Amino acid sequence: MLGTTFLHWGRFRHGSFPFDLWFWIYLVTPVLVPAVWLVNRRHDPGTLEARDARFEAPVSRALTATGVVLVAIAAWMYLDPEGVVAVWPWGLTTLTARAIAAFVALPGVGWLAIAADGRWSAARVMIETTALGLVLLLVAVARSWHDFHHANVLTYVYFLGLVGTLAAIATLRMWMLRRIEAGDAVRSEPEPPA
Repeated sequence: MLGTTFLHWGRFRHGSFPFDLWFWIYLVTPVLVPAVWLVNRRHDPGTLEARDARFEAPVSRALTATGVVLVAIAAWMYLDPEGVVAVWPWGLTTLTARAIAAFVALPGVGWLAIAADGRWSAARVMIETTALGLVLLLVAVARSWHDFHHANVLTYVYFLGLVGTLAAIATLRMWMLRRIEAGDAVRSEPEPPA
């Protein structure tokens, strides 16, 4: 978002409280969030909790693939906003295409981090928060359905992608909780490297 702000600097009302707030949030956040994450990682032994499970390999691969696809879409939106504007399922400007790229990149990086960690306990809150966000996005889609280009197939790809992701998250959550309840999910930790 900071890069988008600099690229579209002339479009903002400088000196106003909303702009100052926007600018400082996106100036500090890219440094602060990774720093907090790195500090927290030092205190996390990476072990399973008492009632926990690791994702099976196919789930980790699906999360990784989804993350890579979302990051690639975000890169395309950021680097070629004119191309995005031409095909997107609702009206965009180059500024809004780049702003939406940030919101596409965020879950992409999140899915990659979840896959890399592999523990349900580390992923649960983010996955449940993503589910809530998807429900809110679907409400927004329903409320603004008239703004979508109904002749554009990407309208339906977008809608089905939201619904499919929500269904996949619900299924994953139920599956992981059942594995934990059954007691077959907690695995012994691998031996630490010598």
